[in-house]
Amino acid sequence: MIGVIPALLAIVSTPSGCQVIAREMIVARDVAAVVPAFAQVPADFPLGYVLSSGEPRILRGADLQRIAKNQKLDLDQVPDVCFVRETFVPQPEQIRDAMLATLKIDGAKIEILSFSQHPAPAGELVFPRNGIQPSAQSEVLWRGYVRYGDNLTFPVWAKVRITATITRVVVAAEIPAGKPIQASQVRLESLEGSPLDETLASSVDEVVGLISRSSLHAGSAIRKAQIERPPDVARGDLVTVQVFAGAAYLKLEGRAESAGVTGSTILVRNLSSGKDFRAQVTGKDQAVTQ
Repeated sequence: MIGVIPALLAIVSTPSGCQVIAREMIVARDVAAVVPAFAQVPADFPLGYVLSSGEPRILRGADLQRIAKNQKLDLDQVPDVCFVRETFVPQPEQIRDAMLATLKIDGAKIEILSFSQHPAPAGELVFPRNGIQPSAQSEVLWRGYVRYGDNLTFPVWAKVRITATITRVVVAAEIPAGKPIQASQVRLESLEGSPLDETLASSVDEVVGLISRSSLHAGSAIRKAQIERPPDVARGDLVTVQVFAGAAYLKLEGRAESAGVTGSTILVRNLSSGKDFRAQVTGKDQAVTQ
């Protein structure tokens, strides 16, 4: 669930004499607040739009007189009326609160390094999780938006440093390549780091029993890309293969000429004919071909 907070602070100053409205449509009641006689025009009668950027929109008095006349209302000396959309520049505390509401990570610290300065329409400040630029570093660019009006959005961004107490798996004793990792070879370590770094293994269960792709040295953190599942079929293993050919079915024993995990395709040698064929691994030393 994304975090949402009301944008209540840092309202941008407006041009002198302009009426500030919190929506994009100017209606008759907005004019009536300046020209009381205009209150006789239906309150929700639409008169035009204001820009979401906060630029002023001036309704000319002559145009307002014509509109009033079409509503069977005679008005004299109607002044020009200026309207402007209520806008704000999201401030660091607002940005931090919105991000923390999204992260929901206990003890997370967010330092705002820089942020967008363009005035946004007054609304709800949102920084969704998928707006975070992927990075293993603590400094990230996070794109968000202000939700306003009829579910409209205005883009905002902030460059931030996010840290928290994280747990990672560290090599306790040298781990050779290609061998299953033992519980005695790893340990857990807590430190301040990026809680967004999903490349690190964070629990012993994530690594024990898996195979290291290369040698891992004591004291180094284990990254998920450095380890892999052990194969369900290793090269040289005897494999039971189920063979389906139309209505025919048979089961034979072969020798694996390549390794693979469940779902992958391996090369198998028929021990009777000496011919190689491809089969899909279905489990430990099990495969199927059609």
